[in-house]
Amino acid sequence: MSEFLLSIGFQASKVDTSLFILSLNGAMIYFLVYVDDSLLTGSNSALLHRLITLLQTEFKLQDLGNVHFFLGIEVKPTTMGILLSQHKYALDIIQRAGMASCKPVDTPLSTSSKLGIMPGTLHSDPTRYRQIVGALQYLTFTRPDICYAVNKVCQFMHAPTEDHWAAVKRILRYLQATATYGLHITRTLLTLHGSTYAD
Repeated sequence: MSEFLLSIGFQASKVDTSLFILSLNGAMIYFLVYVDDSLLTGSNSALLHRLITLLQTEFKLQDLGNVHFFLGIEVKPTTMGILLSQHKYALDIIQRAGMASCKPVDTPLSTSSKLGIMPGTLHSDPTRYRQIVGALQYLTFTRPDICYAVNKVCQFMHAPTEDHWAAVKRILRYLQATATYGLHITRTLLTLHGSTYAD
């Protein structure tokens, strides 16, 4: 696939080996390939349709139309753009942790507790701790609001204590309250703005 894309004018991204970019007469086309899933988007609909037809003559492809779900990320159109969300995935993590009926909280990390390597009771199931924290890492793709908290609990994978597990449960309780949150990407975005508050 990559050889074919390069032969028709695509350039391979230098930062992501699965991304190919075509710039043609002011139009931009982006083609993302991940194993047997691919995502194609661009600024020129006619060029996109020609490219899909060309790809179908070379490869066994099925055009699924507008994207709704890709690599576990839900893509929902809005009036201003798209919302990238992992709502179902967040609920699945909460369910796997046995916290489906937990009480929601407003923040992912308590401001009063300080996590660190400290003597304490080791968590009874470190494998479960690692599985839940690993799942939370994938959730940060669309949830930058939990990045700091997830980073903190990741630091104790080798020997998690009950205090560390309590911090993980706090993140899950926050997700219970905010499972529908995601990244809203607008059509009119000309510059990238970002902000965070995590001390």
